[in-house]
Amino acid sequence: MKPALLVNPPLGGFEARLSETYDVVHWPQAQARAGDIRAALTIGSTGLTNAMIDALPNLGLIACFGAGYDGIDVSHAQARNVVVTNCPSVNNEDVADVALGLMISTVRKIALGDANVRSGKWRDGIGYTPRFTGMKTGVVGLGAIGLAIAERAAGFKHEIAWQGPRAKPNAPYRYEPDLLKLAAWADILVIACPALPGTEKMISAEVIEALGPQGVLVNIARGSIVDEDALIAALKSGKLGGAGLDVFEEEPTPAARWADVPNATLMPHQGGGSFQAIRATTQLALENLSLFFAGQPVKTPVKA
Repeated sequence: MKPALLVNPPLGGFEARLSETYDVVHWPQAQARAGDIRAALTIGSTGLTNAMIDALPNLGLIACFGAGYDGIDVSHAQARNVVVTNCPSVNNEDVADVALGLMISTVRKIALGDANVRSGKWRDGIGYTPRFTGMKTGVVGLGAIGLAIAERAAGFKHEIAWQGPRAKPNAPYRYEPDLLKLAAWADILVIACPALPGTEKMISAEVIEALGPQGVLVNIARGSIVDEDALIAALKSGKLGGAGLDVFEEEPTPAARWADVPNATLMPHQGGGSFQAIRATTQLALENLSLFFAGQPVKTPVKA
């Protein structure tokens, strides 16, 4: 008999592979089989609520498909003896590639140029843009992804500074502990930190205003970190020069919300979605599940 596996949210075609080994169950139908479910597979930004965890008395594992786990209260899960796993360090390079693409596209207005050519507005042009080479890039969060972004920007002769909760003695770039000062200094501010308690709307209207009418905000981390209403208002008023976003406050983000927002390059949260990264993520998530059901230590547990 296949073990029951809660999959939340539904994962489309991937579930056919899961079904070879597991009896896939979705929420809220899982409530009727609460005692059968010992493991759950989720996406970090969705996760499981504390109420969902508490409703599954025999739950022992929450495996996240991806590096993020911000949709899970890890401390609460661990208090319930539920192990949380993620898939770290499998898509760092892919996310950094997309961040650089958003940086270049937003500064040089590549997406606008593409739209104008396709709609017969060639002669409207895109106006003159700043030179991308030699700009100043501020990185919020110098983890593996932030470091990979900084290394790419340095290849374009960017001056790099970064901000985080504490300095790293061996970091190759200047540390700026004050986020407002970093934003005021930077031409481009890239958000690459995890969504942890205290980071909600950390990129506030004040930070966006400090970045200024020539500044560009790029977010490949989590939408919750940015005050999205303040961001949209700043783009519409010209208080911010541009934005490149792969993540949003609500996902999928409503198309109408962005219909009249200028100078924004938007991606549907696919920064880590290379073939190679998805294969590696799939393998690691399945390995954690297999180890758990075999009664062995999982490979990548999250620490609270």
